[in-house]
Amino acid sequence: MLKKIFLILAFLLIIPTVAYGAGSSAAAAIVMDADTGEILYEKNIYSELSMASTTKIMTSLIACESGKLNETVTVSEEMLNSVGTSLGLGEGSKITLYDLVVGMLLASGNDAANAVAVYLGGSLEGFAAMMNEKARALGMEDSLFVTPSGLDEGNHHSTALDMAILTAAALKNETFSEICSQKSMAVSISGEKQTLYNHNKLLSFMDDCVGVKTGYTSKAGRCLVSAVKRNGNTMICVTLNDADDWNDHMALYDECAKKYTVKEMKNTVNIPVVGSVKTYAPASYNISVSVLNTNYLTVEYYYFPFVYAPIKKGEEIGKAVIKYKEKEIASAPLAAEESIEYYVKQE
Repeated sequence: MLKKIFLILAFLLIIPTVAYGAGSSAAAAIVMDADTGEILYEKNIYSELSMASTTKIMTSLIACESGKLNETVTVSEEMLNSVGTSLGLGEGSKITLYDLVVGMLLASGNDAANAVAVYLGGSLEGFAAMMNEKARALGMEDSLFVTPSGLDEGNHHSTALDMAILTAAALKNETFSEICSQKSMAVSISGEKQTLYNHNKLLSFMDDCVGVKTGYTSKAGRCLVSAVKRNGNTMICVTLNDADDWNDHMALYDECAKKYTVKEMKNTVNIPVVGSVKTYAPASYNISVSVLNTNYLTVEYYYFPFVYAPIKKGEEIGKAVIKYKEKEIASAPLAAEESIEYYVKQE
């Protein structure tokens, strides 16, 4: 049975989590830590606004979670109504659900979004109900989805906060995360391959950008949801109705990255030894983590009630788990600091 020991580390430094130095020309904006949900920057994050094709984050996530990505969709007339931007689908076209997700996230194909919606929801209205059910499950309290593509219809809207919450959930899906990070991908429509290029220029502007989705309608203006992985942290930025979104996202990331503190975590624990003249085997770990507030760091040690000799120096005989707000963010081996020989009693 593993022995679990809790050690709560308290530190004096408290890091503010809202970045006041950065700015944005957006009607609404947010920068959020994807793993903890902590807000690093905010501007009108509860304002209900149109979000254009960033809507396709929701449509794509539902598709990725459907378990049907390998299935082939035959495009119907219903799927092609009022599409606007198009992947180039025609009635009777055959394409996998996976390639439809690629078409949404890279080329922002409204026909791809409609095809996904009708295939999975039975109709555009049926899929809208699925989107809103998913939104409620994620805690998106101020959003209403009407269209799968983001075309403005009815009271289709969201908030910067809700879109950040949605994106944090979507990035946890391996398929979604992989697709939205690609600058280009090939899809096959009725057996003919074509290469799609991602509309998200931040993938080229920033080496650490990992997605996510652009959007535009005349009502919504320029909308952009992006994510970066920096120093082990994933940050999400959402701007709604922002004429200078590329620059705003880059500036906000640079500013908000300064809010993290890199903390070196290290310690030595004594683990009981059987079969040696020595009673304990000292084992240590050393790891650095980047967090917003070091007060929330805790360490849990996992090891057996005792270990048997012999033990080699550097051998892993336990594990240190680093948690932030009770959630695991890193782990490191507890390595023996010295070799311990087996002792045989002489008769």
